Amino acid sequence: MTVSWSGFGEVPQLEPIIAHEATDYGWRGLTAKGEIYEVSGKSIPERVTVTQRGQIVGERAVTNQYKLNIDNYLLHYNHAVEVFRKNKFEQALAGFDAAIALAPTAAARFNRGLVLLSMGLWHEGFEPYEARLDLMTPPMCRGLSLERWHGELVKSLLLVHDAGFGDTVMMLRYVPFLLEMGIDVRLFVPRELERLAEQVAPVTRQPVGDRYCPMLSLLNLLGQTIESIPSGPYLHVNRSLVDKWRGCITSTRRQVGVAWSVGRTVEGDYPRAMPLADLLAHVDEGAEVHSIQLQGGEEAAQLGVHTHEFEDFADCAALISLMNSIITVDTAAAHVAGAIGHPDVTVYLSDWASWRWRDNPFYPNVKLHRPL
Repeated sequence: MTVSWSGFGEVPQLEPIIAHEATDYGWRGLTAKGEIYEVSGKSIPERVTVTQRGQIVGERAVTNQYKLNIDNYLLHYNHAVEVFRKNKFEQALAGFDAAIALAPTAAARFNRGLVLLSMGLWHEGFEPYEARLDLMTPPMCRGLSLERWHGELVKSLLLVHDAGFGDTVMMLRYVPFLLEMGIDVRLFVPRELERLAEQVAPVTRQPVGDRYCPMLSLLNLLGQTIESIPSGPYLHVNRSLVDKWRGCITSTRRQVGVAWSVGRTVEGDYPRAMPLADLLAHVDEGAEVHSIQLQGGEEAAQLGVHTHEFEDFADCAALISLMNSIITVDTAAAHVAGAIGHPDVTVYLSDWASWRWRDNPFYPNVKLHRPL
């Protein structure tokens, strides 16, 4: 991504540069998100146009709202990230607080929220966790004409998929709670989740409602605590799909479903994947093993794992229900298995893992093992 001088015409307004300083080659700026822009040329304009692959993607205002040494901000921020990944939460919190004191970027506020949630401080953590929406507008939230829901009384609400597949599966547990409040709920989710999600509320492909709410924001808006999470299975499997997938099981041996990787790796995310061979070392000898993920089919087949083509997560849930046990990493399959109440699920986590698994409040029936 490059920065050029502002031109004429209407372009999207991007997050502003909130601090800048001179460098030997020109100047650099810190954006409201927490990005660093390195720019040649000594003159600092009031606005810059951002281009990518030769195309204009937006325009930023250039301010110096927070007069600071950007290296100092980066020193605190980067140190906080480093110690957070070592589970040194108190040090990480101090580092992000110091960075925010210099410039309250979305990245620093979001990471501060993650640290607080990792410490089990949900009341304090969910508000800064909302800064994830300032870092990146979820694709399915882009272009919506509806206003965001902030917990006020409404007749209808559009719940929008805003993170990973597993996150949305985790949040579907709250739909009955909203319905009990008298809210007409519609779900706006990827095609892969439609059949699984429609059992709790109607799915729509045309965004409608009085307000919309990114799924994960329900945790903050509903004031969730570890004690208040709805417990027990909240999704079921389609019986006709179960009959269909039963035909894929051709032996009377113990059946084990495995998932060892994630569909998409996000920079800075918790390490979640593990080599399939390492995961298989935890499978009982003599068991028949089935992949409950789509990716990695060639590798799985080479190691004697049965692979399948799922149409969507409803198919995945049906196959999971037929397994005697599930052994998985922190991926969507773990959430599906937990949501349907599978009685024998083991999730392998890295030493630095998502706050969702601290004390395992969402799926208490699931066994956790650390580290990968």
